[in-house]
Amino acid sequence: MDYVTTFIWLYSIGVAFITLFLIIQILVISRNVESDIVRARLFLNTELINDTWKYISIAGATFAINAVAGFAKFNMGMQTYYLWEITEAIFFAAFIAMIYQWYQFIGGLIVRTEKQSK
Repeated sequence: MDYVTTFIWLYSIGVAFITLFLIIQILVISRNVESDIVRARLFLNTELINDTWKYISIAGATFAINAVAGFAKFNMGMQTYYLWEITEAIFFAAFIAMIYQWYQFIGGLIVRTEKQSK
């Protein structure tokens, strides 16, 4: 394996752990927040919805490019010049950014509700 492929494998392993950690944290934190509060805050926070769609669009586009590059690389024997690996890294970065944004949103709700109950 060359350096770029090794970096992508290590990057993917790190991203997998970060993703699992953030998703577990979101699930644990969300148990303490009422669903009505989440819906109300989400309705008022259109920036979160817009950014989420932006990250989903980036992840979806890079997933599609990754699939085409993978097909060209493995089935047709074309040289893709690390396009497959780069799109994989961009996909993971956009996905982590989206999950982290939701982690901050849910975490901010639990802090606010704890302060309001005191």
